[in-house]
Amino acid sequence: MLTKNIFRIPREKSSAGILTFSFLLAVFSSLHFKWPNLLIALISYLLFLLTFDFLFENSAKPFNINYIMIVLLDAVPIFIAIALNGMIVLLGILPSLICASIYLLYAIRRKGRSVQALVLGSSILAGFYYYFASILSWLGFAKSLIGFLLFSYNAAEVLYVESKLKFRNIDPKYSFAIFLTSFLAFIYLPLYFVLPLVEPSVRFFVNVFKNRKFSNYEEINMFGIKEFARYSLFFIFLCIITVIYEVKII
Repeated sequence: MLTKNIFRIPREKSSAGILTFSFLLAVFSSLHFKWPNLLIALISYLLFLLTFDFLFENSAKPFNINYIMIVLLDAVPIFIAIALNGMIVLLGILPSLICASIYLLYAIRRKGRSVQALVLGSSILAGFYYYFASILSWLGFAKSLIGFLLFSYNAAEVLYVESKLKFRNIDPKYSFAIFLTSFLAFIYLPLYFVLPLVEPSVRFFVNVFKNRKFSNYEEINMFGIKEFARYSLFFIFLCIITVIYEVKII
């Protein structure tokens, strides 16, 4: 029973989706990986996936013995990856580690469902891209910027969704402003990486001036499904562009 309560697929399908997107984008941006490295990354991904809900739901009590044991279990592949690949893996886990640390402060103060905490929780999952990529290959400048496109879109998407909920008082300008930071990636990345950004740029911009709110369960549920579909399309488009960049088609 204890095992069943700890190890389970996230109840929020978006959580499983974002973590999976982070893992797959890392694979597509590191096509020349070594198979032992892929195995370590895959084990880490599965552990994070199966323990995320338990850690998330019990984050207000991080000093509970079960919580500490699961954190240590999740850390085992990280230590193995550091031993094999060096300190670059520690650098790769840093974005998620920072977000998780700040999130715990919100959770301990019973503010784990605040908008700020939701953005941080989602950013933990998107930030895992850097960790997976650091295991699979050298985490260079270009790969870091590809991850930044996912990371900034993810944060902007969470704020966009929250701005559409009637019971939240979120200024729609926040999602658009955060997403604009993704264009900093073009100081180095080829301009064709802008293609996945076109639709969200327009959507976040329009939302600033036409912010329709949703209040009943059916509307919010349908809106959530539609937004996850958009997230998936953004991810697929970004993966295609990343593979083109990796194999030097363009």
